[in-house]
Amino acid sequence: MTAFEARPQGENGVRRVLAATDLSSRADRALRRAALLSQATGAEFLVLHAIEDDQPRSLVEARRREAAALLRDQVAGLPELRGGAASLLIEEGAPFETILRAADARDVDLIALGEHRRRALMDIFAGTTVERVMRHGRRPVLMVNQPASGPYRHVLAATDFSDHSARALGTALRLGLLEQARLTVLHAYEPAGTGPLALADAPPAAIAAHEAGAARAAATALADFVGKLRRPAPPDQRIALGRHAAVVKDVAARLRPDLLVVGTAGAGFLRRAVIGSTAAEVLGAVHCDALAVPPG
Repeated sequence: MTAFEARPQGENGVRRVLAATDLSSRADRALRRAALLSQATGAEFLVLHAIEDDQPRSLVEARRREAAALLRDQVAGLPELRGGAASLLIEEGAPFETILRAADARDVDLIALGEHRRRALMDIFAGTTVERVMRHGRRPVLMVNQPASGPYRHVLAATDFSDHSARALGTALRLGLLEQARLTVLHAYEPAGTGPLALADAPPAAIAAHEAGAARAAATALADFVGKLRRPAPPDQRIALGRHAAVVKDVAARLRPDLLVVGTAGAGFLRRAVIGSTAAEVLGAVHCDALAVPPG
């Protein structure tokens, strides 16, 4: 079985989806998307709320009771559940640690979280609960930025041709996120050797020929990469010259996909096994939903 093959339910398929909520309107979007996915896949739907435990015990217990009532009302009002059940979890601790602990204890296949707070002049993705869960966790994280109005219709996947990016696409397939979606696979490239050519005062025609050759090589590599993706309809293929984060942000802004899929480690797009500045730059800027898949 290749990294791209979707696995059916019961064969490492989707068994549990965890949505974490701070009871805000942002988190409500994550609840609705997670409920939609659980209904579509038959997965168990878990809803988690974390209570900070660095406060008097009486206050913790009071907040636990209040949160339980609010969660019951919130889940009961989810039209996406269509009468289905949800398991409500209220646990104590720092939010990102509680989420990771609950996800590992229950072996969930996906964590759904609401978008991070945005500021008009400064993005603060780094250090948020979403970013910390992505950075420290070992499970796919779906950052839900948009209201869930149905299955995803257009998915943009960024790839550097690494095993990590292949795994990210395979995970999106396994989770059922691509079943009804048009898929666009994007590769950003930067031709090696262009700088030395310019410094050597090479003729413009030589520099242009070098860049054209790099574009052809990138297009060929992308075609080979998507050729391994087993889908009835072939995906759209796009290559773009430029820095990885800048290209992904620009293409996402122009195409306006419903979902962006990225792997959180790789030789090009994300260079480390922890989420770094490139990931923070992209995920903190996009307005569509985003699936971040850690290395295996």
